[in-house]
Amino acid sequence: TPGNEHVFLYDSAGIDDLAELYRATYRRVVSGEPAARSRFDVYLGDRTLFHVKEPCVREDVKYQVFVRVVPEDPKDLSGWARRHGFEERHFLFPQTGLLFERKCMVIFPLPEYPISGIRTGQAPRRPPSYWGGHRGWKVEISGSR
Repeated sequence: TPGNEHVFLYDSAGIDDLAELYRATYRRVVSGEPAARSRFDVYLGDRTLFHVKEPCVREDVKYQVFVRVVPEDPKDLSGWARRHGFEERHFLFPQTGLLFERKCMVIFPLPEYPISGIRTGQAPRRPPSYWGGHRGWKVEISGSR
Protein backbone atom coordinates (compact mmCIF):
# COMPACT_ATOMS: atom_id res chain seq x y z
CA THR A 1 0.00 0.00 0.00
CA PRO A 2 1.17 3.61 -0.36
CA GLY A 3 3.61 4.53 2.41
CA ASN A 4 3.94 0.86 3.42
CA GLU A 5 0.93 1.11 5.72
CA HIS A 6 -0.86 -1.93 7.07
CA VAL A 7 -4.36 -2.62 5.81
CA PHE A 8 -6.65 -5.14 7.46
CA LEU A 9 -9.11 -6.79 5.12
CA TYR A 10 -11.40 -8.45 7.62
CA ASP A 11 -14.29 -7.58 9.90
CA SER A 12 -13.34 -4.95 12.46
CA ALA A 13 -15.52 -6.40 15.24
CA GLY A 14 -13.63 -6.13 18.52
CA ILE A 15 -11.25 -3.37 17.32
CA ASP A 16 -12.90 -0.83 19.63
CA ASP A 17 -12.37 -3.19 22.59
CA LEU A 18 -8.72 -3.65 21.64
CA ALA A 19 -8.21 0.12 21.28
CA GLU A 20 -9.76 0.69 24.71
CA LEU A 21 -7.49 -1.98 26.21
CA TYR A 22 -4.46 -0.09 24.84
CA ARG A 23 -5.81 3.24 26.12
CA ALA A 24 -6.37 1.80 29.59
CA THR A 25 -2.92 0.16 29.64
CA TYR A 26 -1.30 3.41 28.50
CA ARG A 27 -3.09 5.42 31.25
CA ARG A 28 -2.08 2.86 33.90
CA VAL A 29 1.57 2.77 32.77
CA VAL A 30 2.09 6.55 32.60
CA SER A 31 0.41 7.12 35.97
CA GLY A 32 3.69 6.07 37.61
CA GLU A 33 7.24 7.36 37.34
CA PRO A 34 9.39 6.11 34.46
CA ALA A 35 12.43 3.99 35.26
CA ALA A 36 14.33 5.96 32.58
CA ARG A 37 13.75 8.82 30.14
CA SER A 38 15.06 9.45 26.64
CA ARG A 39 13.22 9.87 23.34
CA PHE A 40 10.77 7.41 24.89
CA ASP A 41 9.97 7.10 28.58
CA VAL A 42 10.67 3.57 29.80
CA TYR A 43 8.52 2.03 32.55
CA LEU A 44 8.78 -1.27 34.42
CA GLY A 45 5.76 -3.09 35.71
CA ASP A 46 4.40 -6.61 36.18
CA ARG A 47 7.52 -8.25 34.64
CA THR A 48 6.95 -6.07 31.59
CA LEU A 49 8.95 -3.27 30.00
CA PHE A 50 6.97 -0.42 28.41
CA HIS A 51 8.32 2.26 26.04
CA VAL A 52 5.89 5.18 25.72
CA LYS A 53 5.93 8.50 23.92
CA GLU A 54 3.48 11.36 23.49
CA PRO A 55 3.28 13.05 21.09
CA CYS A 56 4.40 10.27 18.79
CA VAL A 57 4.65 10.32 15.01
CA ARG A 58 5.43 7.69 12.39
CA GLU A 59 9.12 8.74 12.33
CA ASP A 60 9.42 7.75 16.02
CA VAL A 61 8.39 4.15 15.38
CA LYS A 62 10.11 3.23 12.15
CA TYR A 63 13.38 2.12 13.75
CA GLN A 64 14.37 -1.14 15.41
CA VAL A 65 13.93 -1.50 19.19
CA PHE A 66 16.38 -3.52 21.29
CA VAL A 67 16.17 -4.91 24.82
CA ARG A 68 19.22 -6.41 26.56
CA VAL A 69 18.50 -8.19 29.85
CA VAL A 70 21.30 -9.14 32.27
CA PRO A 71 20.26 -11.77 34.84
CA GLU A 72 21.42 -11.79 38.43
CA ASP A 73 22.57 -15.39 37.84
CA PRO A 74 24.04 -16.19 34.39
CA LYS A 75 22.96 -19.81 34.90
CA ASP A 76 19.41 -18.63 34.12
CA LEU A 77 20.55 -18.20 30.50
CA SER A 78 21.30 -20.83 27.89
CA GLY A 79 23.48 -21.18 24.79
CA TRP A 80 24.75 -17.96 23.21
CA ALA A 81 23.22 -15.81 25.94
CA ARG A 82 24.99 -17.69 28.74
CA ARG A 83 28.36 -17.31 27.01
CA HIS A 84 27.82 -13.55 26.73
CA GLY A 85 26.11 -13.00 30.09
CA PHE A 86 22.94 -11.41 28.72
CA GLU A 87 19.88 -12.03 26.59
CA GLU A 88 19.18 -9.55 23.79
CA ARG A 89 16.22 -9.15 21.47
CA HIS A 90 15.76 -6.86 18.47
CA PHE A 91 12.39 -6.18 16.91
CA LEU A 92 10.60 -3.70 14.71
CA PHE A 93 8.01 -1.48 16.37
CA PRO A 94 4.91 -3.12 14.79
CA GLN A 95 5.90 -6.48 16.31
CA THR A 96 5.28 -5.35 19.90
CA GLY A 97 4.04 -1.77 19.68
CA LEU A 98 1.15 0.40 18.65
CA LEU A 99 0.81 4.00 17.45
CA PHE A 100 -2.59 5.41 18.40
CA GLU A 101 -4.04 8.87 19.09
CA ARG A 102 -0.58 10.49 18.72
CA LYS A 103 0.75 8.17 21.43
CA CYS A 104 2.95 5.13 21.01
CA MET A 105 3.60 2.23 23.30
CA VAL A 106 5.85 -0.82 23.04
CA ILE A 107 5.11 -3.73 25.38
CA PHE A 108 7.93 -6.20 26.02
CA PRO A 109 7.50 -9.12 28.46
CA LEU A 110 10.55 -9.64 30.64
CA PRO A 111 11.97 -13.06 31.55
CA GLU A 112 10.91 -14.70 34.81
CA TYR A 113 14.42 -14.83 36.29
CA PRO A 114 15.75 -12.08 38.63
CA ILE A 115 17.27 -9.25 36.59
CA SER A 116 20.36 -7.23 37.51
CA GLY A 117 20.11 -4.76 34.63
CA ILE A 118 18.36 -3.76 31.41
CA ARG A 119 19.64 -1.75 28.44
CA THR A 120 17.03 -0.71 25.89
CA GLY A 121 16.50 1.78 23.10
CA GLN A 122 16.39 2.18 19.36
CA ALA A 123 19.32 1.41 17.09
CA PRO A 124 19.89 1.23 13.34
CA ARG A 125 19.79 -2.03 11.43
CA ARG A 126 21.59 -0.26 8.60
CA PRO A 127 24.36 2.37 8.40
CA PRO A 128 23.60 5.77 10.00
CA SER A 129 23.08 7.39 6.59
CA TYR A 130 19.93 5.29 6.26
CA TRP A 131 18.61 6.88 9.43
CA GLY A 132 18.51 10.34 7.88
CA GLY A 133 19.96 12.07 10.96
CA HIS A 134 18.14 9.95 13.58
CA ARG A 135 20.88 8.91 16.03
CA GLY A 136 18.92 6.44 18.09
CA TRP A 137 18.85 6.35 21.87
CA LYS A 138 19.47 3.99 24.75
CA VAL A 139 18.93 3.88 28.49
CA GLU A 140 20.15 1.60 31.25
CA ILE A 141 18.07 0.45 34.21
CA SER A 142 19.71 -1.34 37.12
CA GLY A 143 18.22 -3.83 39.53
CA SER A 144 15.13 -6.01 39.48
CA ARG A 145 12.73 -3.30 40.66
